[in-house]
Amino acid sequence: MERNLGSLQVATLLVSASYGIGFLFGSGELALTHGMAGSIYGVATGFGMLVLAVFAQRLWASGLPVWDLFGRAYGAQLQAAVALLSLIWMAGVLAAQIHGGVAVARLLGAADPFGHGTVLALIYGASRMQLRLASTVFALCLLASGLVLVYALVVSGGIGIYLQSVPTFLHDLPTFSGSRLLSISLAVSLLVCTGADYQQFVLAARRPKAAVSGCVLAGLLLFVIGFLPSAVVVAMQATQSLDELADGKQVVPWVLGNVAGSIGPGIEQLMLIALSVAALGSGAAILRAMSAALACAVPGSHSASHPGLAILALAIGAGLASREQGIVDTMVSVNTVYLASVGVCFVALLIGVAVQPSHARSIMGTGFAVSIGVYLAGWWGWMGEQADLVSLVAGCAASIVVALSLQMIARRRSRNVIESLNG
Repeated sequence: MERNLGSLQVATLLVSASYGIGFLFGSGELALTHGMAGSIYGVATGFGMLVLAVFAQRLWASGLPVWDLFGRAYGAQLQAAVALLSLIWMAGVLAAQIHGGVAVARLLGAADPFGHGTVLALIYGASRMQLRLASTVFALCLLASGLVLVYALVVSGGIGIYLQSVPTFLHDLPTFSGSRLLSISLAVSLLVCTGADYQQFVLAARRPKAAVSGCVLAGLLLFVIGFLPSAVVVAMQATQSLDELADGKQVVPWVLGNVAGSIGPGIEQLMLIALSVAALGSGAAILRAMSAALACAVPGSHSASHPGLAILALAIGAGLASREQGIVDTMVSVNTVYLASVGVCFVALLIGVAVQPSHARSIMGTGFAVSIGVYLAGWWGWMGEQADLVSLVAGCAASIVVALSLQMIARRRSRNVIESLNG
């Protein structure tokens, strides 16, 4: 791995990895019902960057992404398991891009299920594009949406709302239930610390100091831009422009399209097409990453570029998208399963606590089993909106209980062996 990034470059890449369709559309969707508190996704991501800065130097020194860290400490079997578990949270991100693509397709007049099928086919097609070209087009489309978002804030009279965003955000937080607020905050911020997509930029820093300062700068930048989508939605709500909008996932593309349309004829359609391309580009990027994780996790599998792996990954994301959750809730619900599975062993790695590979397998397996059980119960409607928090807490608690139990058993066996030798 080349290590040549300065702190500003690290920060820019971390922010770019955060600012996508899930961030943009998801924040707008939440803002419809929670006001400025809809910025919780961006704020939690910013806090996650600051937490990542705390151990960025240690992570940089290791030189390894999360699944390779597990492989070095616990063996190839756990390395493959973490790669496979990474599919879970990446599938949530892919589902968010599918939600965003379908929302734009509906605004462009595509009827279901044709719109769904078209979005899936285009994401798959975009994933087969040359990576440099795809990333450039994707970045330009997101930049265009960001510029139009700022313009929308100005023309809607939302500058004052944005300047008061922090106190208004704190005032609006009680519109979330305690369990939902805590699950979003923990699942989003902790994934920033454990996700390989963020860690890759920390590892590529020129020096440890650049890695740390890059994370801090990224966190501060996300606090600045994280309130923009919600501020625009709140400003537009004040003018009653959004009263007839049926689907909350469409609020940001609808606002951006209409504001762009005021610039000149045909610009509205161009803006919606740009947003479509952004959703497809983001979906294609995560689809590539999921294919690579599958190739790493499945013994004897094909290379990451094999079409079958991309189709399987796309099917997983489409399955999650079919649950019809909100964009942020879709990502949070699967983040908790991943975090509950790897969290205890990951913390042990960071603080230098030795765990036997067999024990690590039991710890991770228990966390996953408990967490996925709660997740499925929530999917089937057996639990309310507290399912995500219970999934995270119960999975981590079960992992801790198993870890402590195995440690006690190991100490007892060691003591018995010593006593038998002395006897």
